[in-house]
Amino acid sequence: MVNDLPRPGTPPVPIPAELQSPEPESQPLNDRLRSALRETSLELEATKAQLITCQQDLERARRQLADLEELIRDLPQIFERKFHQRLQPLLDQQQLLAQDNHALREQARRLLPPAPPPPPPAPENELRPARGSNQQSAFEPLRALRQRWLRRGQPPA
Repeated sequence: MVNDLPRPGTPPVPIPAELQSPEPESQPLNDRLRSALRETSLELEATKAQLITCQQDLERARRQLADLEELIRDLPQIFERKFHQRLQPLLDQQQLLAQDNHALREQARRLLPPAPPPPPPAPENELRPARGSNQQSAFEPLRALRQRWLRRGQPPA
């Protein structure tokens, strides 16, 4: 035990802070620590508020992304519906024009005199030579016409 006492000329053994009695100098240190703790708490609260705001923004962005993806999926049907909405008036107008056209044709048919009946078709044997006949028999009607013109004394027109 005698060895525990400091010897003259040797520095004293440091006493742990928790065992030391408060001195007048330590009061400003406690105030500084409390002040730093308050500032850190305020910064922590501000950071928490920023975190909450960021989380809300993220959730809002995710909802908007989901809405946009749904819109992209629905886009073909939207375009088709818009196309039919714009096409319908044109189809209606086309139908009205077709009805007007039909009415005008009926009116013209009633007001105009009937057209003369078409001439009967030429007999088959006059237009073409019969199969198996030669080219001489094909020109017989033309020769007969030439002979008639020659008898009259006028050249064929």
